Amino acid sequence: MDCTIRTSGDPRDPIETLLLGPEYLARRLYQLSPPEDLTLAMAMVRPSRRFQDDATMKGDVLTAERYGAVRRAYVVAEDDASWSAEFQRRMASWNPGTEVRGLQGADHMPMFSKPRELSELLMEIANK
Repeated sequence: MDCTIRTSGDPRDPIETLLLGPEYLARRLYQLSPPEDLTLAMAMVRPSRRFQDDATMKGDVLTAERYGAVRRAYVVAEDDASWSAEFQRRMASWNPGTEVRGLQGADHMPMFSKPRELSELLMEIANK
């Protein structure tokens, strides 16, 4: 669509960034969200580094000993135009023990497209 990938910094160790374009935001991430949330997102979008070689994913941050110490839940945004519900469930399955719950009518930003329903669902999960 209208996303842009750029490289900057030292040519021997370039930094790659991704900038989501307004059409992508409107059609893939905020298609069911209120228009004012899309407008705000368009005004605030900034280039972001991709997660490959992310320092937080290295070293002692994630350890085998502590894996599973915190309960995990994944809320599937059933109408996400960016990631299919099937793919979201597959991602959740990569983390054994993750509780998976679906949210109908939610786009990629369920906190905007279905805020009340998301809040209720998170409260259900938290109160188990």
